[in-house]
Amino acid sequence: MTWVRIREISFPVEDAERVITHVRDTTVARYDGEGYRGSRLLVDRDGGTALEVSYWRDEEGARGVSGSAPAASDDGVDPTGVPGVVVVRTRCYELAVDAG
Repeated sequence: MTWVRIREISFPVEDAERVITHVRDTTVARYDGEGYRGSRLLVDRDGGTALEVSYWRDEEGARGVSGSAPAASDDGVDPTGVPGVVVVRTRCYELAVDAG
């Protein structure tokens, strides 16, 4: 079974590249070895929003219950160190259909 965590991130539009770089170079590196199975970052540069989608071996990993993975309860925090960036909401889901 695979679990998915989706974090909606809001940021100033001029900081899109900084957010992308931070997620790619810092956030993803923190996930390694904690039941992490991969991730995607979907970005609306003009709207100043992004969806960070990460895939996990189990629900605990998705929710950040153990280890140093960011927790699913981190709404309202700045995950990047870029001023004005916040996690708008975080949700965890069981992956029920994986087509492609």
